[in-house]
Amino acid sequence: MSKSNRQTVHAVRSDEDIAACFDCMHELRPTIERTTFVTRVRAMEKEGYRLASIAEDGHIVAVAGFRYMHTLFGGDTLYVDDLITLPAERSRGYGAALIKWLRDEAVRRGCKMLHLDSGIQRARAHRFYFETGFHVNCFHFAQALNDE
Repeated sequence: MSKSNRQTVHAVRSDEDIAACFDCMHELRPTIERTTFVTRVRAMEKEGYRLASIAEDGHIVAVAGFRYMHTLFGGDTLYVDDLITLPAERSRGYGAALIKWLRDEAVRRGCKMLHLDSGIQRARAHRFYFETGFHVNCFHFAQALNDE
């Protein structure tokens, strides 16, 4: 059995478990602050956001932030906002285990699609997504709205 098949993914529910995800999530989202992380996640949960994590030896090594949504173009969809494995823990099956768990959750909930966006600079992540069955099907555009 490969290591990725032995990984246990946990739905994150308690404030303590959310706080334990901070160091891992901070790798992906360096502008977040430890002091407001739990509050921000709780606010996002009101809009459907959820966290799932994998722990090894009592420490979170991989985290996914996701939500369920319904779209006109794809119907019921599980959208992955955040997916990160600590740099020292990469290529050990944690990301693949999270993707499998997310895919299984999407199917269980009757979703037709699993979507995620990835920064254009994240070439290694893009290779991983291709290897786990994703394909590029659109461009995602953004426009900063600054106070001018």
